[in-house]
Amino acid sequence: MCQAQYLAWTRYREKSAKIWPPHTAVGHDNFIYNCRFKTATINITDAAGWLVQSRNSEPDKRLIIFSHGFTDKPQGDNFFNISRSFLQSHEISILALDGSPLIRWLYLRSSTYVRFIGQKLAEVLAALVEHGQDPSLIHLIGHSLGSHISGFAGKTFEKITGKKIGRISGLDPAGPCFSHVDPEVRLKSTDADFVDVIHTDSGVFGIKEPLGHVDFFPNQGLTQPNCVLQSCSHSRCVPLYGESIINPEAFPAVKCKDWDAFKKGECETEVVYMGYPTKPGTKGLYFLRTKGESPFGLGMEGTRYVNNEGIVKNLGNLFG
Repeated sequence: MCQAQYLAWTRYREKSAKIWPPHTAVGHDNFIYNCRFKTATINITDAAGWLVQSRNSEPDKRLIIFSHGFTDKPQGDNFFNISRSFLQSHEISILALDGSPLIRWLYLRSSTYVRFIGQKLAEVLAALVEHGQDPSLIHLIGHSLGSHISGFAGKTFEKITGKKIGRISGLDPAGPCFSHVDPEVRLKSTDADFVDVIHTDSGVFGIKEPLGHVDFFPNQGLTQPNCVLQSCSHSRCVPLYGESIINPEAFPAVKCKDWDAFKKGECETEVVYMGYPTKPGTKGLYFLRTKGESPFGLGMEGTRYVNNEGIVKNLGNLFG
């Protein structure tokens, strides 16, 4: 039973004034606060007050929060990659939401927890805004299920405050249980002032549908170079985003109708940059190529199609 179906059931439970365990369980989630000087773990219930005090002296008031995906945790490679990139680029601090106690096992159940984790995150953000945090400077970055957690946080935040958060970056948002459903139960473009999405495993672990104001499809958004397992493609979006923080011009992309148009060179001439440097206001579908190892960026060469998919994949395409 997927998240969309479960949402209708939970609404029935709420109308019946019954309490479902996730509301209590989410209270055991933590934030991991990472800056150049220290790392700290904060319970989500106490996070607002702690962050107000700890970030009071930081000159940069941008609030960046990373939400991981299924089976992941902030102590893993994904948050390490993102936080290292931000700190190397002179960002003062970055936070990770640790949802691993709830979304580590059993995917179908984990997909139902996404809503409640996002709602709790929104309550923390709303409390921070009450203490002076500018909502336009809030940037949520989510990978896989974390993308939809960020989406629910954006929806709930607007209901609480009447304002939108500044930006959500969805890194290969989870597809199973979130494809072909009501946009209210997944990440969507209205969840923040600006929503940008990178697709690297479309139609398998990642969602195929465009979700944001702008959606990027490196290497068609399908199997990524040098990836044999789908989990590799699903996670490739994280180092791509991390590289874009350090090198803002690593991933130029062009606006096209689809991948076939990209292959034929039938795209618009305007170039935008995928990842962290994507400018708010950018809209549409963008395509590019990348390398299969770090550094992944090809620069302007990545805006032109070259058939380097390899003999195994080409034979597969030839015979269907």
